Amino acid sequence: MGFTTGAAMANFTCLAAARHRVLEQTGWDVEARGLQGAPKVTVLASEDRHVSVDAVLRYLGFGSGGVVPIATDDEGRIRPAALADSLRELTGPCIVCLQAGDVNAGGCDPFPEAIEAAKEHQAWVHVDGAFGLWAGASTMTRHLVAGVGRSG
Repeated sequence: MGFTTGAAMANFTCLAAARHRVLEQTGWDVEARGLQGAPKVTVLASEDRHVSVDAVLRYLGFGSGGVVPIATDDEGRIRPAALADSLRELTGPCIVCLQAGDVNAGGCDPFPEAIEAAKEHQAWVHVDGAFGLWAGASTMTRHLVAGVGRSG
């Protein structure tokens, strides 16, 4: 457990850990060797992701065009079938970014289906929970983040 200064630093901290883990699984020590020559890491994220995710991915060396956008519904929720289709086309290390609480529409990604698809392809799952993970604190809204605990 830890607290950060805000959404961007929370995403930075967690996506740095994700980058470390997926590269470690390929035998690459990113802290010692850097990113030059490292296996390519594919990042999949909602087409309606928060802008801080893109900024953080640039800071972490993934570049500004390094995200495979995944289609969403009218509430900003990722479409699990679109995610599964994109994952089937990939090889190598992968990070899937999900969100709890789309900043514009409030939608939470369907965690059980999306996480299951990611895990089937050995992808790391990052959840941007800055705007909606708090829903888990209330019995009235807990269902919105059901399954989020399987991320990582």
